[in-house]
Amino acid sequence: MAQLVPNLKLPKSAISGGVTMIIRSAEPRDDAVLLGIESVAGQGDQIRLIGERDSFFSRARQFENTLLFVGENETTGKLHGVVAASVLPVRVEGRERIGAYMFDLRSNPETNKGLSRAMYLIWKGLEDRLLQCGTEFIYGLIKEDNSRSYSIATRMGATPRGEKHFLTFPVFRRIRVSREVQTISHVDAVDEHLAAAKHYDGPYQLWPIMDDFSYMQGLLDKYLVTKMECGSSSLKIWDSSLNCAYRVSAMPRPFEILGTVLRAASHLVPLPKIPMPSQKLRIWNVYDIITRPGQRSEAQALIAKANNLALEHGVDFLIITVDAEEDELRWLRRRCLMPLDYKLMVKEYNPVPEFFGKTYFDPRYLG
Repeated sequence: MAQLVPNLKLPKSAISGGVTMIIRSAEPRDDAVLLGIESVAGQGDQIRLIGERDSFFSRARQFENTLLFVGENETTGKLHGVVAASVLPVRVEGRERIGAYMFDLRSNPETNKGLSRAMYLIWKGLEDRLLQCGTEFIYGLIKEDNSRSYSIATRMGATPRGEKHFLTFPVFRRIRVSREVQTISHVDAVDEHLAAAKHYDGPYQLWPIMDDFSYMQGLLDKYLVTKMECGSSSLKIWDSSLNCAYRVSAMPRPFEILGTVLRAASHLVPLPKIPMPSQKLRIWNVYDIITRPGQRSEAQALIAKANNLALEHGVDFLIITVDAEEDELRWLRRRCLMPLDYKLMVKEYNPVPEFFGKTYFDPRYLG
């Protein structure tokens, strides 16, 4: 993990009652505690998802410049919480801006209740360092039914600037591939960036700016399952399950009942999977779907091919990420088992009035 300020320690901060806390960079010795905090910090009020990483640092390692801070009780040594963000140069309306993607803000329920003063101080420590790095805005994704996280984000000064739909496609049977699809197992990071830029750079905000492609090449070699092409359309598959499994810790009662029925009937015929509570799921993420109106048959063939490949590898779900304003992909929502809707939240430090419209989805966001 490349950190901007290794082994950083900020001044001690008073929490309450004479208790002080040290804000510092997270270290390998914190891993087990941080994983424990993550295991009880689910996303969503109706359908509650919990990610289980093999290491809490696995997502941070997918970015070159990450700040990951914890607050340590000076007396007991217990951690009050963790916050993390990665500094990323991106393009907004054709201009280079310094953004920071925030992907963790987790409170330890053993030491805090609600959004405590401790968590506020850890957050302020991160925010101060991000500003020193020239950050112009912070952004992140919050599940639409995650009312607590949304409330925290708005209290921090963030506002919604767009929506992402994570469309869940259960992998349970083969699908006929109606057109010829080519698969490419290894891609060159530079060539892919330049090719994708023709589609994304300009019409989409948050297009990543890269100068050194060696780091991204290493990530593609590890996480990219394949690139698929059909006619003038294409997509890529990212295997986030290499570092993280997901489980559903809660869902509406009707879904639980339906899941019980489908599981019983699936012994006779292949049926979509509705997971049992706490059942771990293996997920592949489909991203960079490049297609245009009138090319639906090409996109359908690509997704059918992706489904069949996932079936061969024991994958439970394909998650297809679509921007709310991608009209050419709106038909996918009607075909998925369940859409998980997320808001893109942004907090500005320098005004970014051009920040509107479609935004690019980086597969590392779900790490």
